[in-house]
Amino acid sequence: MNKNKFFKFFLISLISIVFLFLILITFNLANETENWKFLGLDFNNKYEIISSYGSLIGGILSFLSILFVLISLVQQQEQIRNEKDEKLIDEKIELLNRLKLLSSFFTSAIDNIELQGKQMKQFFEKEKEFPSQMNQMYFTTNKNFSRVIDLDSTSIYKAINYNFKNNNDWEKIFLNIYSIFDFYSDAILELKEKHQSQINFKVEEQRKISNDLMQFLNLGANLVDEYKINIGESYLDQPWSNLVNEFTPEYYKYLEECVEKNEPTDLRTISNLYLLPFLENAMDIRQEYGYDNFGSRSLVNLSSYIRKRINELEVNCVYYAENIEKQYNEYFSIENDNSEKLKKYKKLFDEIQN
Repeated sequence: MNKNKFFKFFLISLISIVFLFLILITFNLANETENWKFLGLDFNNKYEIISSYGSLIGGILSFLSILFVLISLVQQQEQIRNEKDEKLIDEKIELLNRLKLLSSFFTSAIDNIELQGKQMKQFFEKEKEFPSQMNQMYFTTNKNFSRVIDLDSTSIYKAINYNFKNNNDWEKIFLNIYSIFDFYSDAILELKEKHQSQINFKVEEQRKISNDLMQFLNLGANLVDEYKINIGESYLDQPWSNLVNEFTPEYYKYLEECVEKNEPTDLRTISNLYLLPFLENAMDIRQEYGYDNFGSRSLVNLSSYIRKRINELEVNCVYYAENIEKQYNEYFSIENDNSEKLKKYKKLFDEIQN
């Protein structure tokens, strides 16, 4: 029993005693009157007794009023203390709920990091193996990183301070949480913007190379026509005409196979399996016969230029893929330090809740 409850009990007991005393006095006064009747007091013959009784009653009632005031004050003080205790309990629950909310965000963030990491890993592995193909990297649309940043940082600070006040590193925990969520909120956005920029660059380069390949085929077709016009039926006996005539159907056959298999054309395949043999044979023909007057030099120069453009594109794409791999290893792999910290903090928060 605390001090206020004891005092309240004492006052109520005292009031009860005073009431009993008052009843006893009144009973004795009634016995002083012969042939007593209800409200039939003899004011003429019992004036002194009644006067004394009235004075006594007045004093007792005054004393009782003081006691009632004291009880009222005690009750008010107890009510204020109870309201304060309830407020503290509500604040404690609110601070604990903040930790529960953060713990939920930790779970989502860890899953989001690992999911994005899988997308990155799939991308850079394909990009390094097939750099000239249009490989895609998909991005998660979860906004929990920014949601944590948008939370009231003061309330989060209080929640961590209150629940981990016995932990010397509680302030470090708070700073690390915001540092991690700040980083990933910006990192994923930056990663997405750079990837879109890389895709745009790659599409544009592939378009230019495709235009160059079409120009190469047109030059080849013109060369064969020139031989047919100037040489006649034996035009395919000419080395340059024969070289182009063998290249063109093989190249179109490859394009048709890609369409049938529903696969994109691979510039590396075109460069290594079609343009490179063409150039090697062209160099042999040039060594023996030299260039002709129907565009063979232009074909050789253009095919060499196309291979160079394809190689530059692949070098750029491989470099980009290696950069993505580096970011993956440091920040998005399952074993990365930030994910491990979030897992550690989530475990601490869950233990507090239990």
